Amino acid sequence: MKKQLLPYLVAVLTLIACEKEITVDLPRTDPKIVVEGTIETGRPPLVLLTRTQNYFDPTSIESIAGSYISDAVVTIYDGNNTITLDRICSSSIPDDQLEAVAAAVGIDVNLLRQANICAWTKLDNTLLGQEGRTYRLDVQAEGNTLTSTTTIPGAVALDSLWFKLAQNNPGDDTLGFLWGTLSDPDTIGNAYRWFAQRINRDADGVPKDSRFLAPSFSAFEDRYVNGLTFDFSYNRGSEPFGGDDPEAGYYKVGDTVVVKFASMGTAEYRFYNSFANNVATQGDVFSNPANVRSNIEGGLGIWAGLGVRLDTVICVP
Repeated sequence: MKKQLLPYLVAVLTLIACEKEITVDLPRTDPKIVVEGTIETGRPPLVLLTRTQNYFDPTSIESIAGSYISDAVVTIYDGNNTITLDRICSSSIPDDQLEAVAAAVGIDVNLLRQANICAWTKLDNTLLGQEGRTYRLDVQAEGNTLTSTTTIPGAVALDSLWFKLAQNNPGDDTLGFLWGTLSDPDTIGNAYRWFAQRINRDADGVPKDSRFLAPSFSAFEDRYVNGLTFDFSYNRGSEPFGGDDPEAGYYKVGDTVVVKFASMGTAEYRFYNSFANNVATQGDVFSNPANVRSNIEGGLGIWAGLGVRLDTVICVP
């Protein structure tokens, strides 16, 4: 027995003797400007600007707030005129209006209260998205020039929309998903994105969703369904850092849901799809990182024209 243990003891002692403190010098990259901009049917443009952060930088309210850019000149050329967008910052918005602003820009209201976050838009109705029109974005920020072009395609409405119980558990008569029927035009290259918002109120009298939310992989293209009529479903999207929710991903009998179904171009689809893949592979050691496919020249991010149609469904089996 002693002879059998001796080789193992020698190996263990050798490993202990070879212990050495290793310091890894993590590479750092220069920050880049990220654009998050959209212009939808009948709505003004909305542009947010941030800086990239290094992967191992600490994450906190302060660091997130510090990534937003508050000084820039943002213009849009609509084919006839160049319009300079107005800067609106959360520090100048009355507190009783912050929730409405948070819903419009898609930023947590508590973050808006704690930090001065700016967005660029045009609220005087002089620049509203028109289907079939092309818009060129120009951003001048921190010594950089960023540009992009997008077109709002003609919107394709859903043929029908309904609620269906998930029935994942026997006797489950409460939770389910939304389903839609789509007739894709017989022209290859159409792409879509699904958003939804519950507008009924919870027990405290607060609307269940403060804004339209997109579930994971909310964008899809017609590569395999060109010219077809088909049914599809989506789960419920959730707020980032929304906390524990036993009904996460599901709609509930009695919910009233507005669905925003958006048509978009191929470049815009590639961004949203690659972004979803990137999020899905975070923390998965068996997957290769997915590069996000930006349509911004001189920076990162998205400038997306969306042809939008809205529909409402009451969740009843």
